[in-house]
Amino acid sequence: MYLGFKKFNKVRYLCLIESYRAQGHNSPQNRVIHRFFKEELIPPHLQVFLANKDWKTAVARQLSLLPDQERDSFLEMAATQQKVGDILEPEGQLPVPLSGTANFNKVPLLRYGHLLFKKIWDHEFGLRNKIDYMQKQLTDITTWKINDLAFYLATRKAIEPTSYFDAHADKCEYLYCPWERIRQDNFYRGLDFLFEHGEDIMSYAVRHHLAAEKRKIRVAFFDCTNTWFETPYDDLTWAIIRFRREVSEDLERQGASAEDIAKYLESSEFDEALSVRLALSKDDILRMRGKSKEGRYAQPLVTVALAIDQIGFPIDCKVFAGNLHELHSIAPTLQSLKDKYNVNDVYFAADRGLNSTESLCEIKLLGLGFVVAQSVIQHSNKRKQEMLDLAGYQRYTFDGDDFVAIEGPVDKNCFRFKVCDYTRVSRVKIKDDGLGANNDKPRWRKVTINCKIIYTFSPERYKRDMAELSNDKKRAMQAVQSGESMGNPYKAGWRALVETDKEQAQGNDKTMYVAKGLKTKVIEAREEVAGYYAVVYEHPANAKPEDRLDDLQILSTYHKLVRIEDCFRIMKSRFSLRPVYVWKKSRIIGHCYLSVLVLMLIKSLQLKVEALGVHMSVNRICEVLSQATVGLIGNGDFDRLQLINMGIKDKTYHPSMTGKGGIQDDVNDVDDLDAIARKSVCQRADTPDDLDLLLTAVGLKPLKMVNTMGDVKRCLSLQPVPNSTMVSAKHMEYLRAAAYAAKHANITLR
Repeated sequence: MYLGFKKFNKVRYLCLIESYRAQGHNSPQNRVIHRFFKEELIPPHLQVFLANKDWKTAVARQLSLLPDQERDSFLEMAATQQKVGDILEPEGQLPVPLSGTANFNKVPLLRYGHLLFKKIWDHEFGLRNKIDYMQKQLTDITTWKINDLAFYLATRKAIEPTSYFDAHADKCEYLYCPWERIRQDNFYRGLDFLFEHGEDIMSYAVRHHLAAEKRKIRVAFFDCTNTWFETPYDDLTWAIIRFRREVSEDLERQGASAEDIAKYLESSEFDEALSVRLALSKDDILRMRGKSKEGRYAQPLVTVALAIDQIGFPIDCKVFAGNLHELHSIAPTLQSLKDKYNVNDVYFAADRGLNSTESLCEIKLLGLGFVVAQSVIQHSNKRKQEMLDLAGYQRYTFDGDDFVAIEGPVDKNCFRFKVCDYTRVSRVKIKDDGLGANNDKPRWRKVTINCKIIYTFSPERYKRDMAELSNDKKRAMQAVQSGESMGNPYKAGWRALVETDKEQAQGNDKTMYVAKGLKTKVIEAREEVAGYYAVVYEHPANAKPEDRLDDLQILSTYHKLVRIEDCFRIMKSRFSLRPVYVWKKSRIIGHCYLSVLVLMLIKSLQLKVEALGVHMSVNRICEVLSQATVGLIGNGDFDRLQLINMGIKDKTYHPSMTGKGGIQDDVNDVDDLDAIARKSVCQRADTPDDLDLLLTAVGLKPLKMVNTMGDVKRCLSLQPVPNSTMVSAKHMEYLRAAAYAAKHANITLR
C-alpha cells in the first residue's frame, strides 16, 4: 500500500494504491483503493510531506486501516497537525491525530466460533491433509492455502452468512485467520477448486466421519430443491446475447454498417452459427427456468439434489440445470452413491413426487431397496377396496419417531396399518432390461415391478384431510358463483373440484372453461380416502435377512424423510443457499458444495452435543457460535495482549451476580471485579452455558473471563499456531496506534 498518482480521464489524482499479484502476469499489478486530490489542487503544506518517502509509507499504512469516508480528513490532519520532526517514530510508525476521525475508544472484537469446527474439519473429516495434498498435486498455487480459505468460507456460512465480497472484507475479524492475505479474486478461485474436486472432498469427509462414528449407511433419503438468481435472463439467453454482441463487434471492426450488421443477424447463416455456438457451450448451461418450489417462475433456477443417511447426515450432493425434472436426477445420484460408497444393501427413500416406474426400475437394476410414498387417490377400484377393507389391519402407536405395533381390536377410527403385495406394470424407456442386455441408447421396454405396499390410516390425518377438502370446496364454490374462468382442467387443489362447460359438453371449444359446478365424484373420492396414505417398498437384493427392515421400520423410515426437508430449510435460511450471487457455473456449484460442507459440520457438532444428553437445534448452535467473541486489549505486543471473553453468559452482569438491586441500602453495594469473576466461574462450572457446552462437546475448554494468548491457545487446542496467525496485522497495528495515542496524549500540535 502506498501513496502515488494515477490518471483518470487525463487528469492526475493523488491516490491510495495497492499492489497485488494477478494470475497470468509476471509483474505486480496496481489498483486504486481511494482517490484524493487533483494534482494541481494539492495544498502546499501537503506537498512538503509527499516528498518524504517514509512519511508516505507510514501514512498509507494508517489510511488502509480507516473507512473510506474518514481517509480524506485523516490525510489533511496528518499534514497540518504534525511537526516535521515528529512525523515518524523510530519504528517508522505514524502518530495518529488525537481528534477528528481516529477513535481508539473501541475494543476490537474477534469471533472465535469457527474454531469449534477446526477439530472436526481437520481430524474427523480429515480435510486439512486431503485438501493440502490435492493443492500440491493438482494446482500451481503456492502463496496461499486452499484449505484455509475453504474452512473460512464454510464456517462463515454458519456464523455470519453473507456474500463472498463481504467475506473478503471481514476476513480479519476472526481470532485465528491464516487467510488474512488472500485476495478477493482468490476467493472465487477457491470456489472453482471446489467445483472441480468438491465431490471427492465431500465423499472423503463422509467416509472419515462414518469410520469415526462406526456407522454405515443403511438408508439414503433423497430429495430435490432449487435455488434462484436475481437476474431476468437464464444461461441460454445470456449465451445468445453474448454471441450476438461478439458478432456485431467483429463486423463493426471490419467496417460493416449498422444496416449490414442488422441484416446479418436476421439471416439463416447467423442462425446456423448460433446453433453451433450453443451446441459447443451446452455444458455451461445451468441457470434455467423450471418448476420453482417457491413460485419464482420468472427467474432462472438450479436444482440441488441432496442425499442424507438414516440419522440426517449429508452424504452426497448433485447440482443440475433448473429445467431438469426431478425424476431425471435420481439415476445420476444413485450411481454416484454406488461409486463413492459401494453401497449394496441400502434403502433409497423418497417422497411420492419421485415415485415412477422408471425410477423404481433404476433402483432395482442397481440392486438397491426403495421406500417411496404412493398416492392413494389414483388407485384402481380393486386397490381402494383392498385398502378400505379392515381385514388384515394392525394397530400401531408412536415411540418418538418410531412406529410400534400394539394389541387391540381394529376399528375405523384407530391408527392402523396393513401390508399387501403390489405389482406395477408399465412401459418405460431404459437402457438395461435387467437380463444382461445393456445398450447405449435407451429403448422402450415393458417392466414389471413386484414389491410390497403398506396402507396406513391416521385419525389425525383424517381430520386434516377433511378440513382441507372443506376449504377447497368453499373456494371452488366461490369460483362457480363468480363464473371464474378456469383455464385448462387441474388434477389437484381446489381447482380439481370445479366443473366447466368444456367437460360437460365434451366439445373442442376452448372458450368454455368457465366454472359451472362442482365435481361430486372427485369430492366423494377424496372423502373416501381421507386419512389414508401408502408406502411401497422393496428390500435390497444383496441385503442379509438380519439387515432387512421390517414393516414398522419401513414406516418409521419414511416418517423420518422430513429430516431432508429440515436440511434444505437450514441451507436456505441459515447458510444463504438462496439467492445465488455468483453467475459462473463452476462458482454456482462450488457455492452449493460449500453449503453442504457446513451442513456436515453442523450435523457432526449436533451429534456430539446429543451424546452429552442435550438437544440443541441448528439455529441455536449457529446463534451461539455467532456470539462467541473476544475483545482485544493491549499495546500491540503479543506478550502483553489480553483477550476478554465476550461470549460468556449474560447473567454474569446481572444484579444477582454484581450485588446491585437489593431492596435495602445496606445490601445494595456493588461487588468488586474479583468477586464477580469468582461467582461467574462457580456458576459456569455448575451450569455451563450453551457456548461452554459446545466447546466441551468438541473436546475444547471454555475461555476464562480474561485470557492471555497462551490461555486461548491451550483452551482452543491451537498451541502450534504462531501469534501472527492468531490476530491479524490490521488489528495489531490498530492496538499499536491506540497505545501511541494514549502515550502522547499531551503532544503539542502546531
